[in-house]
Amino acid sequence: MTEKVFAGCVFDPAQAEKMIGKTVLVSLTCMNDFGDLEAFEQFSGEILRVNNEDGLVVKRADTEEEFSLPPDLDHYQEAKPGEYQLAESEVKISNPDFLVEWDIYPPGPDGPDSPVGQAG
Repeated sequence: MTEKVFAGCVFDPAQAEKMIGKTVLVSLTCMNDFGDLEAFEQFSGEILRVNNEDGLVVKRADTEEEFSLPPDLDHYQEAKPGEYQLAESEVKISNPDFLVEWDIYPPGPDGPDSPVGQAG
């Protein structure tokens, strides 16, 4: 059974359960109001939990802090085996289970729920 968590996202508890304990390599691209690149960040970590309230929560390998991502599970792709080097460092991640990229835009004029303010 699935239930909707926000526009365009369907959360599947059975799929979420299979992701817990797996490693994800995350790429975040933050854009400013003009659509220009403001920040880029990559990190990896273990998926601790996935639910409607917290999203997909990762324990970051670099800081050991929890970081919440959107729980749009279809957006997370299975990674091919191998080493992945982070774009802006010498850090290499071996054999992550999943890859995900999010583009983050500032909230639109109607607040965070407007299409301009959503991760893509």
